[in-house]
Amino acid sequence: MTEGKFTETSPRKRATRADVARLANVSTAVVSYVFNNGPRNVSPDTAERVKKAAQLLNYHPNSTARALRTGFSKMLGVIVPDFSNPFSAGIYEELQNIAAAHGYSLFYMNVHSDKKAESKAIQKLIERNVDAIFLSSTRDYAQLNMSHLDEAHFIFMDQPRPISGAKCVSTDFYDSAYQAVGHLISHGHRSVAMLFGGSPKNSIDKRVQGWYDAHLDANLHPGPIIQSFYSREGGYEATTELLNSATPPSAIFAASDLEALGALRAIHERGLHVSKDVAIVSFDGTVDSLYTWPQLTTMQQNAHDIAQKAMQAALEPETTPDVQLVEAKLVIRQSCGCNANK
Repeated sequence: MTEGKFTETSPRKRATRADVARLANVSTAVVSYVFNNGPRNVSPDTAERVKKAAQLLNYHPNSTARALRTGFSKMLGVIVPDFSNPFSAGIYEELQNIAAAHGYSLFYMNVHSDKKAESKAIQKLIERNVDAIFLSSTRDYAQLNMSHLDEAHFIFMDQPRPISGAKCVSTDFYDSAYQAVGHLISHGHRSVAMLFGGSPKNSIDKRVQGWYDAHLDANLHPGPIIQSFYSREGGYEATTELLNSATPPSAIFAASDLEALGALRAIHERGLHVSKDVAIVSFDGTVDSLYTWPQLTTMQQNAHDIAQKAMQAALEPETTPDVQLVEAKLVIRQSCGCNANK
C-alpha cells in the first residue's frame, strides 16, 4: 500500500466543525451557534446552509465536548423494564417525539425487569453524562426511597407518590382502580377480584388502595387479589387459579391489558361467557384492547400527557412539581357487560 493513499480498509477522517464552516462559508462560531441553539441567533438561510454542509460531510457534533462547554449533553437516558409491553412502547415513542422536538436524543437500555441489570444501566447512563434518566423501576417504593439519587437527575415513571431527590410522573392509579371497580359494582357484582402485577401484600400500592376503597364505599367485602406479574402468562395463570377456587369471581379488574389478555384466554378455555359469566375491566387502554373478543372495557392511560409531563420534569426541574398525576379515561366496550349485543 502506498503511504498516505486512502484504501477501503483505512479509517475515514471524521469531519470537524472547521470542515463544515469552510464548506458553508461561515465561521466555526456560526456552526457552533447552529448546533447548540445559540447563544447568538443565526439567520434561517445561514442555518440551513450550515445544516446542508454538515449533512454532506456526515458531520455530527461531539456530545462529550458539548457537555463540557455547556453543561448539557442533549442526551437523555431511558431504562425500560420490558419492551414487550405495548403501553410502555407507546409511552417511549411519545417521549422520543417530544425529546426530538426539543433537540434531545434518547438512549434506551432494556433491563428485562431485573434489579441488578437496572443498577448497572443507571451507572452506564451516568458515565455517559446524560442530562436526565427516565426510569420505570423494578424496585418498590420503600427501596427507591432508600436509594442514593444524587448522582443524576431521575424522573420516575409510574410512581404516584413523591421520592426524595427525584421527580415522579404517573397516571392517577388510585382514581383509575376506584373507577374501574366502581363500574363493575354498578353492574351488580358484589365482589371484584383483582389481577395485580406486584405483590398482593403491597397494600400501599395506589391501585390496590383504589380497588379496596371502591368495595368499602359500596359496603362490600373486597374480592381476592392474585399476583399476575403484569404479563399475559401471569394473567392466564392467575385467572385459572381464580376459576378453580371454591368461589370463582363474577368480575375481574386486571391491572394491565396484558393480564386481561391472559384472563380472556382462561375464561374462554373454560367455556364461560365474558361479561355474562365473568366480567372484566382492564387498565392501560392499548390498541390490543380493541382487538380482543369481546373488546375490553379499559381505563385508558394518556401516553402523550405522561410523556409531556415527564419531559417537562427533565428539562424544567426547578418549576416542575415533584409529583405529576395524569387522569385515565374509562373507555366502555363489551367485556364489562355494557354494549353486550354490539
